Amino acid sequence: MLFELLYTSIAPAGLSDTELLSILEKARAKNQALDITGMLVYHNREIMQILEGEELKVRGLFQTIFQDERHTSVEVFYQGNIDHRAFSEWSMAFKLLDENTVKKMLIGYENFNPAKSPISMIASSPNRGKKTFLKLRDSL
Repeated sequence: MLFELLYTSIAPAGLSDTELLSILEKARAKNQALDITGMLVYHNREIMQILEGEELKVRGLFQTIFQDERHTSVEVFYQGNIDHRAFSEWSMAFKLLDENTVKKMLIGYENFNPAKSPISMIASSPNRGKKTFLKLRDSL
């Protein structure tokens, strides 16, 4: 049985694109070694990530993330068993949300509020979060 976990967090102020890419490269290597797949979405310091794999490995990796000082306000929005991986081709797919992508992804959502964080709107429901990840995956 496979397991998935979706969480959000806030990156530190001043995190450069170079630092973000460096973190992403290291995370991909670690995920590959652990046989964990998933996707990370980034927008204005906000991170939303879905991890999938063997439950103990996913929980262990999440604990490392939770304790990492580069992640603050860490919140789990969904976790549960899955029958198959949705991101089997990526140790970690990545999508930087620009304003055009945000508008395309969120138009049509009930309670759409352009002043509200897109990450918090996406993650506000486990079903919405997973559907959004799948749409973003399919756009890669």
